[in-house]
Formats: sequence, C-alpha cells, structure tokens
Amino acid sequence: MWLIRNQPKIPHYSTVTDCFRFDVLSSNNFGKDIDYNLDLSFKLIIRSSKLTKLYHYNTYQTKLYRMVKFLKEQKGLGYRRISHILFTKGYRTVRSKKPIMNNYVYSIYSKGKIRENRINRSFDSKIENLNYIFKYSN
Repeated sequence: MWLIRNQPKIPHYSTVTDCFRFDVLSSNNFGKDIDYNLDLSFKLIIRSSKLTKLYHYNTYQTKLYRMVKFLKEQKGLGYRRISHILFTKGYRTVRSKKPIMNNYVYSIYSKGKIRENRINRSFDSKIENLNYIFKYSN
C-alpha cells in the first residue's frame, strides 16, 4: 500500500453545487538544472444538476411520456385527440389503471417538460482565487 503525503483532501459534496478544490499544485525543481520554482493555487467551481438519480420514472411512465411528447410536438395533436389515441392503444393511468383523460395527458406533458428543463440545464464553471508564485533561485 502506497502512502501519499501532503496531498490536499478533496471533500465530497452531494448538493447541486459540486465544488472541487485543489489548493496547492506546485512544481519543485530540486536536483535539476532549472533555476526557478512555480507554485500555483486556484479554486475550481463546477455546478451540475446531474448529481443525483436523473430519472425517477419507471419504464411505463417513460414510454407514456415519450409517446405524449411525440404526438404533441411532432404531430401537433391536441390533448383530447392524444387521449383518444392512447385509449385505443390500450394505455391506462399508472396508479388506478383508468383510461387516460385529456387533463391527465396535459399533466404528463407539462410536468415532463419541466423535468427535462431542470435536468438538462447547464451551468458555467468558474476558476477563482488564482494565485501563482514564480521564484528564481540564485
């Protein structure tokens, strides 16, 4: 087993803001014919919305949402027509197994779009507290 000394510990964050901090990265040129040393430190902040389980839908719910989304966006159908199509294909509600009504189709579509927008949003990474020390040795 190898021991690595003086390595900064990186904490584990389970929140939406995931922060990795590398406090000191240094290049010491001992024993070489180079007459300088460079010490570099910075803080890198990475935010992501994909730190937890992305999809809490089961396979039936995912299939149902994809079909509603396809019929709404690609075919341009209304919620009543989508409800009728799902009824003729044999789809039922997830919990009570009743026929899917137009208000339920609207709920599936709108909540699915909110979920997609939340999961697929992007954040900018930041580098803060950038410090460097360039030393010449005489």
